[in-house]
Amino acid sequence: MSNDASTDPAATKATGMFWLPVASRMLLGGLFAFCAGTYLTAATASLHGVDFEHPTIGLVANMISIFAMTSFLALVAYLYAVQLPALTKFAGWRPAAAAGFGSFAMLGLLLLKPRVDLSPEARLLSAGLIMAGNMFAVCSLHYLNRSFSILPQARLLVLRGPYHFIRHPLYLAEAISIIGVLINFLSLLALALFCVQLTCQFLRMNYEENVLRAAFPEYEAYRRRTARLLPGVY
Repeated sequence: MSNDASTDPAATKATGMFWLPVASRMLLGGLFAFCAGTYLTAATASLHGVDFEHPTIGLVANMISIFAMTSFLALVAYLYAVQLPALTKFAGWRPAAAAGFGSFAMLGLLLLKPRVDLSPEARLLSAGLIMAGNMFAVCSLHYLNRSFSILPQARLLVLRGPYHFIRHPLYLAEAISIIGVLINFLSLLALALFCVQLTCQFLRMNYEENVLRAAFPEYEAYRRRTARLLPGVY
């Protein structure tokens, strides 16, 4: 009788279970790497013709926001390449849908044209929020490190840095940045996309906390002593 593992259904299933997360990591990591390159190219093109010899506060804020956004996207791509195996995963399609829409719903803004009637103050506010949000996001990713994931999964319980005070600093950072982007596309459709994204983010937080509670017995005590997003508020 042949002992060829390739004919063993259990071995075939195990092989499939190994390659599926690897393939998904490569796909998502590649997507974020592509987004980082695309964003940097488009942002660099938008600076063509700018007078760098006489920089304004708005120009400096815009350049820092470009660097922060590119760094965030590139860091996410890298973390997917070195991601730790999951201890506990979500069950069902709803958590995956919430994570997907929470992460990518605002890409719908690419179908809209940015406003051209914004005042210099509004453009400065937009650049400042994008800069602050993405710098905070990079900081949060630094502490989250290899346990980062878009889907609700448990790898390590991170309690350092901003996670010492709030449970979802990365989502707070993303919200700050998105509000900055939203200023440039302000319309009813843009606001509708933001409402969908925000709703999915709150659902995503619930799913993630359930996964972490199941994986780490100490999570409940951590949850009770920390805020979800804003200390003393929520």
